[in-house]
Amino acid sequence: MKYAVWFLRFIFAAWMIPSGLNHFIPLFPQPMGSQPLSMELIRALLDSGLFDLVKAVELIAGLGVLFGFYTPLALLICMPVSFNVFYWDAPLEGWGSGAARFGYAVLLVNVLLCLTYIKSYRAMFTLRVEAKQMQQLVLGGRILFGAWMLLNSANYLFLSLWPAPAGHEPLAIQLMTSLVHSRLLDVAMVIQLVTGALILAGFIVPAALCILMPISTCALYWAAILDHQPMNLLLALAAFALNGLLMLAYLRYYDGALQRQALTLGEA
Repeated sequence: MKYAVWFLRFIFAAWMIPSGLNHFIPLFPQPMGSQPLSMELIRALLDSGLFDLVKAVELIAGLGVLFGFYTPLALLICMPVSFNVFYWDAPLEGWGSGAARFGYAVLLVNVLLCLTYIKSYRAMFTLRVEAKQMQQLVLGGRILFGAWMLLNSANYLFLSLWPAPAGHEPLAIQLMTSLVHSRLLDVAMVIQLVTGALILAGFIVPAALCILMPISTCALYWAAILDHQPMNLLLALAAFALNGLLMLAYLRYYDGALQRQALTLGEA
């Protein structure tokens, strides 16, 4: 079994390392899409600079998986990238397109590799968790953050009690518009809705916080780097800080995912 896992790791690294490196040292043309929505999204990502972060994640994760260095963590941080590659290649470029096959393959390999390291992630899915210190403060932060994420996503998806931020600066508007048109923002809001509900109810909180962190990071990037509006920046910073502080409060549940040299199936 371990040789099959090593083969999957090599396939994953053989995709992620050249793909990430190509953005910084051109090796082959960057695919720009063939459909209006895919072209709009890739252009917005490039213009906003968010693509730099995406490609840095691909490169770092690919190297980690190839050399077996913090592999469970590398696979986790790359999962949002793999999902977005799939989303761009399949729903946007076309479910039956040639690009879609690459999207299916990248996401499938990332998921399969995560499953081979399931022991490293098991604690993150503990049904009910406790913080070792400042339990009442952590409880208050968890309820506040969960309710905030739940209400914010429910407002966007169903309620429309207040307008969603559209941006004020050109790059912020461009990126937000492309996320709305591609419906990738809808996907992010559904994830926020589900994870917010889990955090508020106190179920599998470490996993829910981990899933939410990429969304909190992108929101902070949009508000701080692109939009420059004080209120949006304050809210994004508060959400990112709460997300991060709660993860620190439950740090012991991430011990498996943070192993430097983790064992996979068939290794002893």
